[in-house]
Amino acid sequence: MSNDDTDHLSNLSDGAGCTEIWEHLSEQREAAAAEADADADSESTEAEATDEETDSEAGQDAATEVPCP
Repeated sequence: MSNDDTDHLSNLSDGAGCTEIWEHLSEQREAAAAEADADADSESTEAEATDEETDSEAGQDAATEVPCP
């Protein structure tokens, strides 16, 4: 087995049992999920800001096209 195959277990002590391994892997999955959620929230906020800018520009364009009475 190469190091790439066992890197995810590098923080476990020798002789760790099934429970320790399961807890370790669960913590890694939870951390990865939290990071993915944070990234998604960040991307969502950026997309909302871009949508607001586009809406604002569209409103300005529409206002210039309407003739004054």
